Amino acid sequence: MLKSKNIPLIVASFILLSCNKTEFDEYEITNGSANFSNFVSVGDSYTQGLQDGGLHNEFAQQANSIPAIIAKQMNTPFVQPLVSGTGSGYMHLAYRNGKIEVIKAYNSKITDNDPEAINYDPSYNTWADTTIRYNNLAIGGLNVRNVLSTNITQALEYHVYLGTTHPSQGVLAWNGVGGQPINSYGRFLNFGNITNRIEYIEHVKRSNATFFINWLGVNDAMSWAKNGGDDVSGSSAQTNPVEFKTKYDSVLSVFNSLGAKGICATIHDFTKSPMFTTVTLEKVKKDIWFKEGADTTIIRKATTEDLILLSASSLIGKGDGLTQSNPLPHQQVLDKNEIIETRNHIAALNAQIYASAASHGFPVLDMNVVMEKLVKGINFDGIAMSAVFIEGGAFSLDGLHTNNRGNAIIANEFINSINSNFGSTLRPVIVGNYRGITFP
Repeated sequence: MLKSKNIPLIVASFILLSCNKTEFDEYEITNGSANFSNFVSVGDSYTQGLQDGGLHNEFAQQANSIPAIIAKQMNTPFVQPLVSGTGSGYMHLAYRNGKIEVIKAYNSKITDNDPEAINYDPSYNTWADTTIRYNNLAIGGLNVRNVLSTNITQALEYHVYLGTTHPSQGVLAWNGVGGQPINSYGRFLNFGNITNRIEYIEHVKRSNATFFINWLGVNDAMSWAKNGGDDVSGSSAQTNPVEFKTKYDSVLSVFNSLGAKGICATIHDFTKSPMFTTVTLEKVKKDIWFKEGADTTIIRKATTEDLILLSASSLIGKGDGLTQSNPLPHQQVLDKNEIIETRNHIAALNAQIYASAASHGFPVLDMNVVMEKLVKGINFDGIAMSAVFIEGGAFSLDGLHTNNRGNAIIANEFINSINSNFGSTLRPVIVGNYRGITFP
């Protein structure tokens, strides 16, 4: 039997504890005007769940994709094509000679891979069941221009990229295996064959979505920029804003026809992410020479107005870029003019996103606001986070994609927008419950 003198203390403790609710406490979720019963996500690597330059899931990286976190708060099923083992291969950290080093993913196209480089898992060759109807339709590397074709040339190009290789083009595949697509991240969807093609837009139509998030468009600007302003392949070209608008409209028209509601998201200024801001002249403390512009012989010193890509760090470590006679390739530097072009292109595509969303009656989440919060530094649940590489804690090792903890931050931004626009009461997640950088 409890002694009466302890009752006030117990009551006080109960009152105190009852005031500290967590995401696991009983909480009434209301949908407002939205229907979350079949929640679907369209997008690219940012919503597919890529981290560290690959698709992997050993610590629930892919399982904690941004839309999956949102779906959990909706209390609705969300089916994703999860990889197993080492997935597509990825970057990781190793402890060597008293310091932490970033080990790049295994690259079959080079001969000097690190002995600890992580290759794709054998199971990735047969990854995913294309007969399953997935809620997450995001594909790493997907451009808005790839969602449907307007002529036979586009149809064949996009099929080779996402479906299977063209018989006359040999081993263009991601792993050199005939019949595989150039882009392996979309292999969970059935794209038919070269003579009977199924386009991405058809999978959106078949989704029967009741609610969606659409974060398409990032690759239409970023692929060019992360190659130093070089169109190294058709997938790296900048998408024309007029074509972008037409095809973005087509996706939203499908959702309208399904009677779905949802949120569109703009393209963030990715030039402020660690991929573009980590390697600086101040940190290198040496002159860096690079070849300026595609197909030119101009070689000059980098200035603070140029952005040296994170991928250049290993080359600089080998001595590249330290002399005029051995400059960095232009693909490793986004020069001052290319930065302006990139940001102007982002603005042009974002204008089309706003116009398309408005014409279809869908609200828009400004992802530049999210990026600015990370750049300035934010504090969630007592954890300080920023866009600083590794130590900032929000981005994965590729310097472009957020890790689980960063995904939680972005998911909360979507949740706030959903609640504001549809009168729902989805509860934000506790960011501190999600994993950050994985250290050795």
